[in-house]
Amino acid sequence: IGADETTLTGGGEGGNVYRCRLDGTKLERIATGFWNPHASCFDTFGRLFTVDNDPDSRPPCRLMHIIPGGDYGYRYRNGRAGLHPFTAWNGEIPGTLPMVAGTGEAPSGVLAYESDGLPEDFLGNLFATSWGDHRVDRFRLKPKGASFTSLAEPLIVGGENFRPVGIACAPDGSLYFTDWVKRDYTLHGQGRVWRISAVQPRANPPVDVRQITAKKADELLPLAKSQRIDVRRNAARALAASAGGRQQLLAALRDRSLTERQRIEALWALAPAKPGEVDLTSADLFATCDAVAAAAAWLIGSPALPMEQEKLQRLAESLVGERIALRSKRLIDGPALLGVLHNCKLNPNDVLVPLALSVDDPFVASEMVTSLARDFQPDGFARFLTPGSNVAPRIRIAMLLAARLHDPRDRTLLTISLGDHDPDVRRLAVQWVAEERHSDLRPRVEAVFNSNAVTADLFMATLAALEMLDGAKPADIDKTPAAKYVLPLLTDEKRSPAVRAQALRLVAPNDPRLEPAFLGKLLAGNDSLLRQEAIRTLQLAPPDRAAPLLLPLAADEKQDPRVRADATAGLAGVARSESPGGAVQSLLTKLMTSSDASLRREALRASRGTYAGNAPLRDALAALAGSIKPTGGAASDAEHELADQIALAGDPQAALPGAVSALRSKRPASKADWLAQLNRGRDADAEAGRRLFYHANGPGCYKCHTVNGRGGRVGPDLSRIVESMNRIQLIQSILDPSSEIAPQFVAWAFETTDGKVHTGMIVHENEGKTIVGDAEGKLTELKTIDIVQRVPQAKSVMPDKLTDLMTLQEFRDLIAYLESLK
Repeated sequence: IGADETTLTGGGEGGNVYRCRLDGTKLERIATGFWNPHASCFDTFGRLFTVDNDPDSRPPCRLMHIIPGGDYGYRYRNGRAGLHPFTAWNGEIPGTLPMVAGTGEAPSGVLAYESDGLPEDFLGNLFATSWGDHRVDRFRLKPKGASFTSLAEPLIVGGENFRPVGIACAPDGSLYFTDWVKRDYTLHGQGRVWRISAVQPRANPPVDVRQITAKKADELLPLAKSQRIDVRRNAARALAASAGGRQQLLAALRDRSLTERQRIEALWALAPAKPGEVDLTSADLFATCDAVAAAAAWLIGSPALPMEQEKLQRLAESLVGERIALRSKRLIDGPALLGVLHNCKLNPNDVLVPLALSVDDPFVASEMVTSLARDFQPDGFARFLTPGSNVAPRIRIAMLLAARLHDPRDRTLLTISLGDHDPDVRRLAVQWVAEERHSDLRPRVEAVFNSNAVTADLFMATLAALEMLDGAKPADIDKTPAAKYVLPLLTDEKRSPAVRAQALRLVAPNDPRLEPAFLGKLLAGNDSLLRQEAIRTLQLAPPDRAAPLLLPLAADEKQDPRVRADATAGLAGVARSESPGGAVQSLLTKLMTSSDASLRREALRASRGTYAGNAPLRDALAALAGSIKPTGGAASDAEHELADQIALAGDPQAALPGAVSALRSKRPASKADWLAQLNRGRDADAEAGRRLFYHANGPGCYKCHTVNGRGGRVGPDLSRIVESMNRIQLIQSILDPSSEIAPQFVAWAFETTDGKVHTGMIVHENEGKTIVGDAEGKLTELKTIDIVQRVPQAKSVMPDKLTDLMTLQEFRDLIAYLESLK
């Protein structure tokens, strides 16, 4: 409640960011979706940053770039753990925004450094204190679309009794921060204050800002170019007090040789000008795509930047085109674009829709949704949501999000979207139904749940929606393992095969409740979808469970070759654990000479690493290698692939027959060579790539990554990876996994009290324990209290040289499979 009785209410969203005037009036909510936005700061350019503690089970803590109307995903009403399908932590749900970086545990203060006491490369960096990890971290912001990305760099590190909290900059450019000292929350009276300063003392004393207003104009202009924000800001304001000073500031604003910091102070100082005092249009502010233009967009229509309607129209249209074209380099801030559109008073259909069609940046999309919610009417939304409208899914998503903001009780648009063919649109629709308690639409939600076209994400969201509509508390869903919900669905024979198949994907293959007799029943059943998913589950199951069920399928010559290939791939783990001459190895020996190329390849791949002490397999491989004859002409891709498979399957120390060596594909020596190789050759096989993804003798993707509910949960979910990465990016992410790491997947080095160091990603952190996942998908549980320090790593947990574990054709097939995930 504001001082003027402005009252804001909500539904238990969690943390929010508000603003008001100094007297408490004009209270408004700026952004939502936080656990605990403990501290905030503005940088020179008016950009707002916040540090946010993490919920119980969704590490890491976050550094956030805050924009008006932004939704950062967390909903306290959905439970403390943060695992509810309606809760996002890094922009996973359409309409929510991602973090800039992961921070240390319990970030308590944040500061944008704009001074001259520390080395110059600190300018513009953010500094955050970490109470729980005993650190002060530095963040160098790297532009990413309309926002930023970064990586925490430890600046000051202490021991157990070092717990930094508040942080501030002194006039001399040094930093001061408070230290709570003890883990105990009680007021113990042992707190400390520390100072961070440059090693070399200042050459000149700091400027006293109290004396700036008394200086003459020729003294003020140099001060307006100072690195120290309070000096240049006060100097610019003093200049703006006179007509001559305003002209000097206007000249500085036009001068592109000055830094953005110097020019923007001129802009800030001139912004409050009265009509006739200054004309900012003469500065050609929108000629370049920079932070000054971003700030200036908010001033359009003010006395300092008046524009006629026709000129506003042209400006808005040029901004739309230019900012989209430049977004890969440095997109103008989303708020600036919104500022232009707010002031232009244009038909949203003329500007917003073309923009949304072209922009996939979540921050710009958020701005578009805010504008659409304000400017559109229900019939406007309906034009884009009605079946047959033939607009891109991102437009329908924006329209649906805006329609809910406009009127959350509108059932008409909601009903339309429940039947949309795009899973993200349907996901948002079922979430809207559940959160607004539209119980009369439950049958429509049930229809979504039972449909064939359902992703794992949509499946769990719809299941949560049905639970909520039936009276379940979201907090109970949040802390309940998914298997508890999906196992009853899997065993319910009255459910559709599509629902049961998706449930099976979400059950861990080693879950003891997934009994062999039940899987055998699915394999013997008539439904091909359930049979297929049972085989794929067994591929990841323990060998003693997989062997009895997969061996007969792989050996049955009457089976569909694709079924046999899947079953053979699933026997790889069994072959490794089997004694020489066992039934599985004997079958692989036989399949090596199969006339079916896919079976032969799967047999070779499944037998990798099993040749030591195994004479029959070794002899079979040697016979196959000896059967290859040199060709007089160009070899086929299939012949190259067979030679590559033989080379990868055999003893790496043993010499290969000459014909095999001659037919082996030339391994690329550089990224450029890899890209060239992977874009030519015979057609890639996405199904073969899927088998490789989950293969025990492949690159091991499944150990860390999930696709449609199946796989590990250490790394990113790849179910729809093609929506965020193109073919070249997919290839590069495998060749150089450390080149770009999303904030929530940064690896950390944890030093414990016993002197050991554990490296991996934080998978879970709650109830006094920290669970770390490594490159093999192995989880290590640490007592949080035993962690002495944690340091973010620039290197990805994803292993280097994964290409050594694949043939060239396998790499092609893997990329084809990843490209099919959408």
